[in-house]
Amino acid sequence: MINLSPGGPGGPPGSAHNEVGVAFLDGTELRGTVASFNPQMPTFFLQSSQPGDDVPTREIGFEGVRMISFFRNPAIPKSKVTFPSTARLVTVRFLDGETIHGVTQSYSGARIGLFLFPTALEDVERIYVPISAIRDVVSVKRLGEILTEQGMATPEMIERAINQQRQLQDEQVGQILLRKKVITGEQLGQGLAVQKQKPGKRIGDILLEQGFIDRVQLDEALETQSRQRDKKLGEIMVDMGYATYKMIGIALAIQFNVPFMDLSSQTINPQLRELVPVKVARRWQVLPISLQQGVLTIGIADPTEQSVQDELRNITGLTVITVVATPQDIARAITRFYGP
Repeated sequence: MINLSPGGPGGPPGSAHNEVGVAFLDGTELRGTVASFNPQMPTFFLQSSQPGDDVPTREIGFEGVRMISFFRNPAIPKSKVTFPSTARLVTVRFLDGETIHGVTQSYSGARIGLFLFPTALEDVERIYVPISAIRDVVSVKRLGEILTEQGMATPEMIERAINQQRQLQDEQVGQILLRKKVITGEQLGQGLAVQKQKPGKRIGDILLEQGFIDRVQLDEALETQSRQRDKKLGEIMVDMGYATYKMIGIALAIQFNVPFMDLSSQTINPQLRELVPVKVARRWQVLPISLQQGVLTIGIADPTEQSVQDELRNITGLTVITVVATPQDIARAITRFYGP
């Protein structure tokens, strides 16, 4: 059995020399070993294993890294993998549009990135993806489970939808099922409503589980919130420098099992301006993203904000579903889409 807890194989910090592959945002790659890997630090040291490399040891900053792959030890037989109850199956899309599928892993200590156990890389035990390299994060499992439980789709249908999603990354599983006429827009809305009724954990717990903050930071933020009740916990953590809005967005997406999306390169049909008036978009800070078979997808910073979804449902007569984006992304996208 593989230990995926902190300090397990490839688990920072202080683990034995790990063979790793580092892929950079500029498309270059390096392979070597790290004596210890600590994502709480801004850099790490890589000892190159590439023949003829005239720089045997490099100090590498996470800002330029796309992904770090921790390779399996070929001398150790591959064992059965078990995951903690907090693990989530997700698809991560990088800034260059490529994607990777994996199971999230917890880690005791704050970091600026996601540890994943990849589902389709046989020689890789785990990967680390810095937040700065992530464009979108999509949960590929929870909605399917809900639809199956409610008898709206069979497990086989869900599995086919997930497989198709891996080829069509811009679509959510629910949208694929809708397009295939496995479910109706009304059923999709019902499934999403049930999904949001059971977020499972508070935002602070999700940030802690994903390793974006540590326990001390969470306790300090909660103490501050007790004195500033008009502010949400995520805002307080950003103000305190413990998290970024992108971390908050990804954590909310994991919490509510909806996609996190980077809107900077999103192409939007201009006709959607007629569905969502500019005054509504600016008042609620939402952006219409797509319309498909009677289902309107909107970008929003807070997926718990039900009032805007109710208003848009009344205005358009459509089923409304959400994706999470940062407040800054939404503000810029509204200006770009509607004009200054």
